[in-house]
Amino acid sequence: MLARSVRALLAAWFALFVGSALAENRAQQVSVSVLVQLAHDQAWANLRDFSVAHNYVPGLTRTEIVSVRREGIGAHRRVYEEDGDFLEETIIEWQDGQGFVIKLHDGDKPMMPFERAEFSYRIEPSGDDQTLVVLSLTYQVPWGAVGETLADWFIRPVMEDRLVQVAAGMKHYYETGRPATDEDRERLAEAVQLAPAGGAI
Repeated sequence: MLARSVRALLAAWFALFVGSALAENRAQQVSVSVLVQLAHDQAWANLRDFSVAHNYVPGLTRTEIVSVRREGIGAHRRVYEEDGDFLEETIIEWQDGQGFVIKLHDGDKPMMPFERAEFSYRIEPSGDDQTLVVLSLTYQVPWGAVGETLADWFIRPVMEDRLVQVAAGMKHYYETGRPATDEDRERLAEAVQLAPAGGAI
């Protein structure tokens, strides 16, 4: 009788564990912000140019727009890394004067290792000749609760560092008009604010 109860309890625990591990994950988000010494309209002119990501994103060598549209929903670009590999990015949301959201993908599949990955650029005026830039990466990983835990341990710290570097590069590029170097990003990283880590969204 006791053995049967133990087996039933173990079976229930195993079913609960497997069910939670295989359940669809909720989206998680990493977000940073940085104040840029540039008027809002000038910052928007820079942001809406979909061809300049390589001037501030670390590790990129060039940007190629591969769609007829050069801005707005449906605009599609490839950003190339030093080894010649590229990532595809397509605008899926657009708010004129405020920002846009891009889907990060490889053909018809999301960027590895994610089941979904979207990057948000948002700007807002912040006093005279200043603009607040907010960058957010929203992502989902496979393997349910297990995947979420692994993402918190291993993926989030990498993505936080990456976003800080991108924001620092944007600050340099927007304020000087010159492509950011690793030294520029390192120098300006302390100006970037990292949003507190939260739960899944």
